[in-house]
Amino acid sequence: MWLSLQSAHQRLADLTHHTAVPAYLDHVNRYTFAASGHVLIGDAAVHGYKHRQRWRFLDRDIQKAARQLAELRIDAGDLVDACLASSELGTWRSRVSNWISEALYDLALGKPGGDTALIEGAAGEQLPEAVTRRTIASTRPLPLMAWSGSVWLIPRAYAALLDRSEETEARLVEQDEVCSGCGAPANREQWRSSSATGFVALCPPCAAESSRPYTGHLRGRQYTKAFAKRSRADAFLCQMCPEPRRALYWDHCHVHELFRGPLCVRCNNAEGGSGFIDRPKAVEYLLQCTGCRAQRTLPPQHHADVVRRLFEFEPPEACAHEVSWRWFHVEDDGSVVARFRCYQHQPALDWAVTVEADDVGILVRRFLEKELESDL
Repeated sequence: MWLSLQSAHQRLADLTHHTAVPAYLDHVNRYTFAASGHVLIGDAAVHGYKHRQRWRFLDRDIQKAARQLAELRIDAGDLVDACLASSELGTWRSRVSNWISEALYDLALGKPGGDTALIEGAAGEQLPEAVTRRTIASTRPLPLMAWSGSVWLIPRAYAALLDRSEETEARLVEQDEVCSGCGAPANREQWRSSSATGFVALCPPCAAESSRPYTGHLRGRQYTKAFAKRSRADAFLCQMCPEPRRALYWDHCHVHELFRGPLCVRCNNAEGGSGFIDRPKAVEYLLQCTGCRAQRTLPPQHHADVVRRLFEFEPPEACAHEVSWRWFHVEDDGSVVARFRCYQHQPALDWAVTVEADDVGILVRRFLEKELESDL
């Protein structure tokens, strides 16, 4: 039986609430699976499955992990130094150490003349619930730990479990650092991407072999969700990536509701933000919308970047310094507000300039005419 993320969390909590080490999945979301496609429950790796853009678990996998965790025997009298002070970065010990340090610092700030050294002895009672609910390997370490007066103590068996979970996680990541097509060592940052069934690592040659280039057969067609679902975008390569990379989404212009092309997750997310038109061939891609090309325009979210490129701002009389910080925002009426700050003034000098919608339209058309001329 399949379980949604929320149902799996409730299932695991119900199965382990009476055990020495209760477990929870309330920390799991769609980004959790980006590292390896698994979730650790204790030292057990539970596979996540993606279906129709939603992640889920198999009930039998959750039950198996719960039984394995329930078998862990915790001796309340067998405590060891958690070794938080000498923990290496990236380990469970360093994460717990950071949680405690942050919480104690916040507690100290809340007291007149507060100092972390004065309240460490009572830290176990005073740590906020938001901190004690944080999870590692789907378990909550802080409720199982105790302050001895000089060091933090942790049950020996539980510390060993967390050590094993780190080893399991390292093996999973190592397994995912190879191309799933040819087995070549994978560049995780560039090759790993989301697919319809989960995350996959494909080197450029394997991506090119598994998907084909998009040739623009949908140019000028109206975008519909029904058609996008029937025609899988992952049959094509991302139109924006410099190296072959499998696409996942059909991207479209939200102004004219026309198809543009297939994009991978990263490029699809980037298109909705600032700075996209600075990427190579980005403007050429945006003009795959035949409506934008005919009207010599771009979707509003890109207008601020055009203004940033073309509009000549003059500093105010009160400031002759070179401006270091600028923010651009597109208003509902189509104007663009540029906000400036000069930190060389004390206090810092702030001001704003509004570029009216008509002027923004002129700049966008000028920008596109130049881009189109360069393509000829």
